Amino acid sequence: MGLNVLCTQVEKLGFLLHLDRFLMKLLFKLLLGGVVLLTTAFAQEPTRALFSQEPVSPSAASREQVIVTGSPQRSAPLVQPKALPPLNPSLGEIARRARAAHTAASKAQVVIADDTPPQK
Repeated sequence: MGLNVLCTQVEKLGFLLHLDRFLMKLLFKLLLGGVVLLTTAFAQEPTRALFSQEPVSPSAASREQVIVTGSPQRSAPLVQPKALPPLNPSLGEIARRARAAHTAASKAQVVIADDTPPQK
């Protein structure tokens, strides 16, 4: 009898803890949804103008006509690029000499280790 009552109390306590956690999650979700809705509600455009909408009258200075006299603006001078002096020997000749020197370099005559596996 005592053990049975103890088990039911533990089950009730577990259920209450589960219910408490469920209610806290629900409260948090409702609070978060309310914040989102309030944020979008206050983010709308204002109903009245933030500054006065009086029509702008034309100023007296803008009605005066300005007459400019003088010589027309000169055109910009044409600047031609200055050519570099020709290379002697040319770049192609330098590249050919470098390839020839690389080809004529001494190579190893004896192979120390071979990558092929030994034959049995």
